[in-house]
Amino acid sequence: MNRSLTDNVAVVTGASSGIGRATAYAMGEAGAQVVVTARRTDRIEEVARRINEAGGQAIAVTADVTNADDVDRLYDVAIEAFGRVDILFNNAGVSSYGPLDTITVEDYDWMMNTNMRSSFLCTRRFLPDMLVRQRGQICFLASVAGLKGLPNETVYCASKFAQVGFAQALDYETRESGIKVSVVAPGGVHTEFAIGTGRIEGDPALDAMMEPEDIAEAVMFALTQPEKARTFLIGMRPMSEPL
Repeated sequence: MNRSLTDNVAVVTGASSGIGRATAYAMGEAGAQVVVTARRTDRIEEVARRINEAGGQAIAVTADVTNADDVDRLYDVAIEAFGRVDILFNNAGVSSYGPLDTITVEDYDWMMNTNMRSSFLCTRRFLPDMLVRQRGQICFLASVAGLKGLPNETVYCASKFAQVGFAQALDYETRESGIKVSVVAPGGVHTEFAIGTGRIEGDPALDAMMEPEDIAEAVMFALTQPEKARTFLIGMRPMSEPL
């Protein structure tokens, strides 16, 4: 299969670390022009710098993608820089693990806003141009927690189930207009995700989890399907986890 993304412009949210960063690098290596965004300016500037030094093209845009004004600005900068956006990777995500009676209202808002509101805001902003051009791809980084309810993950599961349902409905709305929608739903990945909010740095269980590059490979697979095909859902688990 051709894994080239030449002549594609991609926006990656949550690109400052983990899966987002690994996917931004993979996209840059595949020839895409990449817009990396997150709240940590130094981190995303480093990602963009490495892509550019490797011969690719990338820019960094500091933004909080739970904020509509920031998403509008992200869109404006991307369009000014590259003229269009062909791929949107809704990757930004957080979690706080624990029994429901330990989850606060603030935790709920943080998870639902980061995981689902950001997906809604970014998709709503970048989709119209794709519809006009009858071409585009929107990929969501969900989770196995969006496919199956899991203990100590009630609100995280709710946010990821919402993301998967949103993607399913979007596919129905946009497929006939040439838009490809895909969901990548991994299990445990060894990143800084949820460290301090349910995971502990140095936990031996982290070493048995998948690497962010494993997930980036799945995202690339979804984004480089033949013209007449789409891969809607890729579920992934490390060998250390049961289904």
